[in-house]
Amino acid sequence: MKYVLWLLMGIGIFACSKDQMGNEEVGAGNVINEALLNVAASDLVGYKIAFGDEFDIYMMNVDGSSKEKLTNGGENSGYVSWGPNANFVYFASVRGSLESAWEAYRVNVHTKELTKISNFGLDVRSLGVSPDGNTMAISVMTGNSSIGNNNDNLTQFSTNLYTVAMNVVESKISAGTFLTMSDLTAIQSAPNEDQFWFEELSWNHDATNPTLAYTKTWRYDEDDVSYTHAYTIKPDGTQNTLISENKDQPIWGIESDKLSFLDLSYYNVSDDSILQITVSGLNGEISGGSFSPGGNYMLFEIGDENRRAGITHVSGQSTEGAQYGHIGIYEPRWSPKPMN
Repeated sequence: MKYVLWLLMGIGIFACSKDQMGNEEVGAGNVINEALLNVAASDLVGYKIAFGDEFDIYMMNVDGSSKEKLTNGGENSGYVSWGPNANFVYFASVRGSLESAWEAYRVNVHTKELTKISNFGLDVRSLGVSPDGNTMAISVMTGNSSIGNNNDNLTQFSTNLYTVAMNVVESKISAGTFLTMSDLTAIQSAPNEDQFWFEELSWNHDATNPTLAYTKTWRYDEDDVSYTHAYTIKPDGTQNTLISENKDQPIWGIESDKLSFLDLSYYNVSDDSILQITVSGLNGEISGGSFSPGGNYMLFEIGDENRRAGITHVSGQSTEGAQYGHIGIYEPRWSPKPMN
């Protein structure tokens, strides 16, 4: 079952004692394979990992050190993505008065300046900026899950996929105003009664060939009948291509040659094959992998609620993983370039 509440998205259960919950770092004894974390940090000098913990947005070094709070995310926040120049982290958040919708935000990772981007009054499901910096893609639900008991009946809604030129976004920010639905162009949509959800957006990192990955889910949140397929599409809505059936949460690797999925399988662009990675040596369900700069490492989540994160060196289809010593790492994402 999928949930509109971001903190409940994912698969599996990872139990934590009450005193482990929150954002505190835990003892070194809980960091599995610390040597691998150190090797990864040495290989990926200057790169950062951005993530949320349900309430706030953070970044940290590749080895998990120097965890830095970028901004308060509000009552709930998530759907973290980097801008192409690694100057901003984009995310969705519930902020403001009671029953406020999820809206789009970004935070400057250098100055910590927080900017509200949208004022839809409808839930933003995910967002991201194309690698050439020209286009923002954003998925928006046709309702507000924070109102009444809406979150208990998501079948009354759908989610559509839109784009907007970044020069429009920047002009709104400069003027102190916000995007509205009239600023957006739908590139994938369906009426509520069709029960399709277009979301889980991820841009590749090739500025010469911007390509967006997304999922199309039918009858969202109904376990018995629901299905989710992964697609790619161009910024203008052309070349809409089914990549794989029954795959969730596509994430482009930084080299744009692999598209990973929730179950740690991935699509290899060069030969159209789908391969599976298995990570050993860790406790808890492992999911949501993404390939590092250079493609030699995979970053992933461990567990569901009270998540951790981990990393593995991709030396084959079966590999041993390392675990970060933080509680509360949701949707960790590589910076597209070094920060220093």
